[in-house]
Amino acid sequence: MKRTVKFILVAAVIAILYACATAGWHKDGVSEFETENALAQCEYEKGKDHVEQSDFVTNCMKRQGFRWTE
Repeated sequence: MKRTVKFILVAAVIAILYACATAGWHKDGVSEFETENALAQCEYEKGKDHVEQSDFVTNCMKRQGFRWTE
């Protein structure tokens, strides 16, 4: 019984860590470095234009073909 509970807990922790590691902006054929650059550019544009839209960065990334995955 204890062994099963430990196994379930370990499996749950691994699943949670994997989900956290894979969440974010993704685009096929684009490296993590390029993705971070695109996100930084969107955030820069938001700050430069003093845009108050809460979804500006999301729309900017989607316009570039990125999609958010959980």
